[in-house]
Amino acid sequence: GVQTEVPKVPSGVLRTVKPPVGKFGDIGQAGYIRKSPPSGSGESAETADNKEASESTPCSETDVHSHAGLGRRVPSATSSPPPESAGMCELTRGASLSTFEQLADNAEKLWLRQEMEEREIERPARYGARHLNTPVVIVSSELNPWSKTGGLAMVVGSYAYEFAVRGHRTMAISPRYGDYQNCQRVGATKIWLAGQEHEVQFYHQRQDFGNGRGCDYIFVDHDCFHRPQGLYGDPAGGEYPDNCFRFSLLCIAAAEAPLVLNLGGSVYGEEVCFIANDWQTGMLPVYLNYKYKRNRTYQKARCMMVLHNMGYQGKYRMSSFPVDRFFGLPYEAVKDLQGEDLNFGQDCVNLLGAGVRRADRVLTVSPNYAFEIQTPEGGHGLHTDLREKASKGRVMGILNGISDEWNPSTDPHIVMRYERENFEEGKRCCKAELQRQLGLTEDPKLCLIGFCGRLCYQKGIHLILECLPWLMRNEGNGVNGFVQVAMMGKGELKYERELRKAEEQYPGRVCAFVGFDPIIEHRMMAGCDILLMPSQYEPCGLPQMYAQQYATLPVVHETGGLKDSVRGLWNDQERHNATGFLFGGFDTNRLKERLYQAMDTFRHKKALWQQMQMNAIKCNYYWPQAIDEYEKNIDQVMEDEPYQH
Repeated sequence: GVQTEVPKVPSGVLRTVKPPVGKFGDIGQAGYIRKSPPSGSGESAETADNKEASESTPCSETDVHSHAGLGRRVPSATSSPPPESAGMCELTRGASLSTFEQLADNAEKLWLRQEMEEREIERPARYGARHLNTPVVIVSSELNPWSKTGGLAMVVGSYAYEFAVRGHRTMAISPRYGDYQNCQRVGATKIWLAGQEHEVQFYHQRQDFGNGRGCDYIFVDHDCFHRPQGLYGDPAGGEYPDNCFRFSLLCIAAAEAPLVLNLGGSVYGEEVCFIANDWQTGMLPVYLNYKYKRNRTYQKARCMMVLHNMGYQGKYRMSSFPVDRFFGLPYEAVKDLQGEDLNFGQDCVNLLGAGVRRADRVLTVSPNYAFEIQTPEGGHGLHTDLREKASKGRVMGILNGISDEWNPSTDPHIVMRYERENFEEGKRCCKAELQRQLGLTEDPKLCLIGFCGRLCYQKGIHLILECLPWLMRNEGNGVNGFVQVAMMGKGELKYERELRKAEEQYPGRVCAFVGFDPIIEHRMMAGCDILLMPSQYEPCGLPQMYAQQYATLPVVHETGGLKDSVRGLWNDQERHNATGFLFGGFDTNRLKERLYQAMDTFRHKKALWQQMQMNAIKCNYYWPQAIDEYEKNIDQVMEDEPYQH
């Protein structure tokens, strides 16, 4: 990831930023934006016009100046809506990057954590964990920053850091998909799977986080993991046919690692707490039960299964992957692996279902999602098993945390840092800079709405596109037509084409960036007024929590972790608690209703809007609070008897 020096600049001081070349700045060799060193002059930013929003006019392009790919639009003084003419300004785009890049190295992480804890005077006392001496072994198919397709890698990377910083001896295990730098081979073991013996190699990287604490990153190496087309499949050809083998191999190797790897002078041993993540590690608790505990190994170990997304379960034909000949398990394990599928019928192995049934405890990434997965609609066929487990107190939802780098008072990627005392000035500055960089009309009184995410049906992108003409059209209410939309994402080609078409249709009012840039995501969180997340379902979601830390108010669908992390403005009595706007029903008209409420509040109810911004920026969604809840579950699972299915 980007290695950026954390400058010692007083809070709220304008950083001198190199004028961008192209829409998003000067793109370096790796696709990242180069930034000039921060200025220590202490000069303050010129604040934007602070007149009442109702005095502004709808966005209208009267002058387009294009130089070296930089679009700059000047607002018109006319009161008529802008012409809906085609012709997108030619703007140089940055490289398409993953939004989940690691932006801070370990030294910066420690500095950010120290800064956050010094500023947070209202932080509750940290939970006094009883099992800090119990090693934690995290197992995942992807791990930030080495391998990632989305939020799973990001969260697992945070587990590795947070448990280590908290004081656990910590190991994080993932496949070695590539030739990772600074890793040493530390051992090998032979594994029986699919009717034959396979040798896997273990590669190790130790990262120290200070105070003698750190994480042992272990990468399982085997030919089956070396696929340059993708982690799970070839985009052109679908899922790899041997994924069942690949991730069963990972699970057995992960169970072997604490027993056989001498790291820092000793092995981790048998009394550990495994944390398995999603369907790719569903076989871990199964093997722990049938292969190890029945042979008097790992008697005191426990395994927690974390469900990040129930929509993916790892289903395969049981006739192709028989329990005995392929998995090497006794036939009685059929009851744990048995699944059901529309295509396979009863001839089905369900890897996630096996993990849910055999894990000592099941965790989800938000409390509301823990409730939803126990319903037929949210459980995707596993709701009965989850209800049974929940009836025994073995299902819990914990809202994910966010990284310390998402903090406007320390963020090196925004033009002006700000905090509670000066967030209005800071956001004005960041909004003006964002409008300039995105080629949007520079007007502080226009409501700037942002979206960052995958371009797919589940994320509600079609709802946003259906709302666009309504948003852009001046209806004489002082709300519609006084709007800008900035969208960044990558996904289905039909949505990418529609975004480009929208940008052409509404120049200066719509910015459509097909791709991801993590630095621009930071700038959008700081510069936008509203963040849209109309997801059909969202187990947790992170952007809505980022946004609130930057006093950007989210408009979200009332589902999963969105419902847990955004407090809605249902009436004026909620003004002292509300941090955003929630709509029920995955429907364009429901979205329009809440969007209008949000835009009207921004335009015409300034005091209420600022109160909600203050509520939002006071929220604490950082990882230490979430890890307290994980520690409680580790204490409980280590002290409970093993789960009997």
